[in-house]
Amino acid sequence: MTVEINTNEPVEIAKGIHWIGFDDRKAGFHCNPYLLVDDGQAILFDPGSVPHFPLVLQKLVKIINLDQITHIIVTHQDPDLCGAIPRFEELIYGVGGSAQIVTHTRASVLIQHYGVRSEFYGVDQNDWKLTLRSGRELKFVFTPYMHFPGAFMTFDAVSGILFSGDVFGAFSFDWSLYANDYYLEAMKAFHENYMPTTQIVRRAMEKLEKLPIRMIAPQHGSIINRGVKDYIAALKELRCGDYMFEGEGV
Repeated sequence: MTVEINTNEPVEIAKGIHWIGFDDRKAGFHCNPYLLVDDGQAILFDPGSVPHFPLVLQKLVKIINLDQITHIIVTHQDPDLCGAIPRFEELIYGVGGSAQIVTHTRASVLIQHYGVRSEFYGVDQNDWKLTLRSGRELKFVFTPYMHFPGAFMTFDAVSGILFSGDVFGAFSFDWSLYANDYYLEAMKAFHENYMPTTQIVRRAMEKLEKLPIRMIAPQHGSIINRGVKDYIAALKELRCGDYMFEGEGV
């Protein structure tokens, strides 16, 4: 029996971990902010763009108070995931809270141009991990040039969820919160054009093969909650980027 998912509300994808994105049937490029709540502490992943800020905010406040947010993790500097940071900061600091922006130092140089006010927590300067108050550890997986030199993913060993940023995302008008039977091909088509070379993607997939991943939560597209190894294997062998244009140009 298929369980109907109400995407107008926050969706708990694992204990204490919520999808707080939006369902826009006119958009082929869906963005997926996530919220992790652990012992009263809240971590916001890739909060999204300015246009979608009200939709994300109305879901977030159903789960936590804004002063519970201590860290905002952003996998790279693009506006579709960073644009709303100053809006969230206004509210967090307005109620007496504070937060750090968790990202690679290469991305922080660009993110500061959004007018952010929070301190940066460089994943590359902190042993590629963030330890929460409870002792729960988030591990950062460096995936350079996918598609930014400082790109990384976040693995939560407690839930087995990999927050993968742009990687494993897809462009599709046939959207569902969880990956459907057609998602693999949509994912491959997205990566063929957005990732630079086959070798770079393969190297990243070899890192992921070593992790006990139970679910992949990308910033674009759909959540992969079954057949995780199949999706990793598909990207590992994918011809993409400059390989798509062999024989063209000079």
